[in-house]
Amino acid sequence: MSCRTQRRLALDGVVSPQMERVAQREYLPADTIREEVARGRMVIPANVHHVEGALEPMAIGLRARVKINANIGNSPTSSSLDEEVEKLHLSQRWGADTVMDLSTGKRIDETRVAMVAFAQSAATTHRPASPGRAW
Repeated sequence: MSCRTQRRLALDGVVSPQMERVAQREYLPADTIREEVARGRMVIPANVHHVEGALEPMAIGLRARVKINANIGNSPTSSSLDEEVEKLHLSQRWGADTVMDLSTGKRIDETRVAMVAFAQSAATTHRPASPGRAW
């Protein structure tokens, strides 16, 4: 099996489709994205096991725009399933680039199933919150 990381591709001089998409989102030339990834100054989180087309590439690094990450999740002392789905809805509404589930309470699996169901529904029914953000 050959190595398919963005870094390996960048080091080999290849501009991947993910790098092309990041270049569009970041308003930078694709070669700049490749160079920054190759230097280790930018990363493109892109798990090769994601279903093709289900991943919206983004970049984290010195030349990249600031990203908004929303942390949500239930806890042993507070929050409900409905509250966590509402937090996800608000994160989407206000343009978060990423959402991280930090659940530690009971019903973690049920909470995550509900959040994934909402995200899948939002991906097919909602327009992007702002240019470059896909939901």
